This record gives sequence, structure tokens and C-alpha cells, in this order.
Amino acid sequence: MQEPSFSEDHSQKENHLSTKCRFLLWSWISILILIIIGVVAIVIFIRYQSSFSSIDIKYDIDIPCNPLKFSSYTSYKTGKTPWSLSTGYLDADSLLDIVVLNQNDATIGIFYGSGHGNFSQQKTYPKATTGAYVTIRDMNNDNKSDIILVYELLNEIAILINNGNQQFSSPITYPVGNYPYWLDISDFNRNNLLDVVVVNSEDASVTILFDYYNLSFSYSKTYTAGNDVTAVSVADFNNDSYPDFVTTDYSDNTISIYMNSKNGMFKSRKTYFTSVEPWGLATADLNNDNFIDIVNTNFGSFSLSVLLNDGYGHFSTRDTYYVGEGPISVALADLNNDTFIDIITANDNDKYVYIFLNKQNGKFQTYQRLTTQSYIYGVITGDFNRDGKIDIALTTGSKTLNVLLNQC
Repeated sequence: MQEPSFSEDHSQKENHLSTKCRFLLWSWISILILIIIGVVAIVIFIRYQSSFSSIDIKYDIDIPCNPLKFSSYTSYKTGKTPWSLSTGYLDADSLLDIVVLNQNDATIGIFYGSGHGNFSQQKTYPKATTGAYVTIRDMNNDNKSDIILVYELLNEIAILINNGNQQFSSPITYPVGNYPYWLDISDFNRNNLLDVVVVNSEDASVTILFDYYNLSFSYSKTYTAGNDVTAVSVADFNNDSYPDFVTTDYSDNTISIYMNSKNGMFKSRKTYFTSVEPWGLATADLNNDNFIDIVNTNFGSFSLSVLLNDGYGHFSTRDTYYVGEGPISVALADLNNDTFIDIITANDNDKYVYIFLNKQNGKFQTYQRLTTQSYIYGVITGDFNRDGKIDIALTTGSKTLNVLLNQC
């Protein structure tokens, strides 16, 4: 009988153990490599997520003065239905004043500023009839701000020339279209004479009065507008140094853009959809790209539309922000000194002013709101106490002017 070969058996066992050890070794090395790769992946993922979180945090935390801080409103008595208001320097003291158009009586009211955020009780000046809109501008280049308003029932606009010492001329009227509602002022043909653009609600048109000089305009021109056109705002939308303008077309649910042909004449309007019943209107550069954007209120859908300029005067991008019932007026200003424009609006069916802070990219945070008196018609902004912060003023259905001072 042959003896078993111990050396051969031993050699086979060693080979088997060697193979097993190599397998275990490589298994542990592979596991270790996978662990290292996993740790690296986790670290990269965390850092990647952190970079995006930091952007979000910038919008939510790094925005100065968030939430905003404003004083409680101070109330001043106005006339009947203070439908529109504007701010400017109406006397010689370099302090902001406020003019209010009292729609349902024969007056406008001026609240002269103290420079400390307080205003005098209104001083009234006569107007011929009911009015829809008022603004302030030095029309005759005499370094005194005049008052321009709209007589919707007479189909006229009127100018009250500032005679100094808180005295104004009787209204001087100029014919426009049927039921004028809103106006804005610019120099469309760049001849250093002011022009006035007026929207005529009931005949779906826009009237431009050109070259105001020596208490008269040289000529006028009419353009087709949308149905029940309500508001107009002037801005240079394509950066060619010639002012363009935009209107809100209430019954068409659109805005219309009119581009200047570089001679004061305008190309056919181009329309963009908003939401239901666009009414109030304002323009500014909302995302700091040096192109003017558009914000309008939508009365019927309780919302705002924000339309961003693509750099060529086109507005295909639209964002919607919801507020309370019946927003009419909107204003744009930097309320927290972060160099980005914020949105201020209000409704004619509640007692709040709504503020949308800019996320520093032309998008806006959920609104903050401030308590006012009820039924708000118009809203404006200005530094009323000369502290470098933008304050808010508005008119209400309680026959009042409310002033809220920025405390950020």
C-alpha cells in the first residue's frame, strides 16, 4: 500500500490558504477603497449642497432689515375720495410735499412737509370738476414744480402753474381723448420741451401732447390703445436714449409697449398678457441688469404681474404675486437700502399696504403688510423726514392721507 504524500497535501493546503488570503486581502482593500470613495462623495455632496444653501440664505437672511420696520401711520384729513396723490417740492423750502386729488369735490389738497416726516393740514386749491389723476413736474422750466391733473369727464388735462409762495394759477386746460384717466410726462423727441402722454379709457387711445412752451403745446398725436386703457408709464425700454411708454389695457388683460422711433413718433404697440384686469402700473430696473422692467396690478385677480425686460424691450417672462382683493396702485422703491427695488401696493378693499422685498434677482419674497386705514386708492414713496430711508404715503376711502415712516 502506498503511503500518502504529506508534502503534497501540505502544499495543496498552503496554496488554498494563500488563495483565500489573497481573496480576503483584496476584499478588504476593495471595501476600504469603496469606503474612501463613499466618504469623498459624501463630503463633495455636502459641500455642493452648502453652496446652494448659501445662495438661498443670502436671499432670506442677508437682505437688510427683514422684516421691515415702519412707524404706525399718521393720518391727515383729505377731501372726498382722495383718488390720486403725488410728491414733489411745491414751495421753496426743499422739503417734500404731497398733493392729493380729491376726486369728488372741486379741490386738490396740498400737504406741505416739515422735513421731520410731519405735514401741514391740507391747503386746498380749486379745480374745475372731478379728476382721476395728479402728478407734479416743472412744466415751464422756471425751477418751480407745477401740478398736472386729469379731468376725465371734460376730456381734458389741466396744468396749475406754480407762482411761488404756495400760490398756483387757475387750471389751464388742454383737450385730449374720451375719458382720460392717467398721464405721464417726458421729452419724447428730445428737443428740451416736455411732452405729456395721456391714456383715454373710453375710446381706446393714447394722446401725446408735444412741446409745452409758453403755456401751450405745439401739436398732438393719437395712437390706438387697448380697451379700457387705464394707466401709462414712460421708460427707455431698449436703452437707445429715447423714451418709450407702456399702458395697461384693463379689459384686454394685456399691457401694450410703444417703442420710440427716435423722432418722438411711436411704432405700433406690442402686447403682452398679464392677469385679469390690469390697472396700476410702474416701471424700474428690478434685477439690476440696466434694463427697465414692468410691474402692474391686476384688479380682477388680486395679484401683481412682474414682467422682466430681456434687454431688447421684450417682456416674455412674467411672474405673478398674489395680494388681497382689488389692488389699484403700485409703487417701486428700495425700502431697505440693498440697491434692489422693492414693490409696494395696496387694495381698495382692506386696510393694509403690501410690501414685496426683492430677493436681489428680480424675484420677490412673500409679502409683508402694514396696517393702514381702510380702502386704499393710491400709494407713493419718498424720504419725507430726510433720514435717507424711503417712506410710504397713501390715500384711503376714510378721506385720509396716511404717512408711514421707514425705521429700518
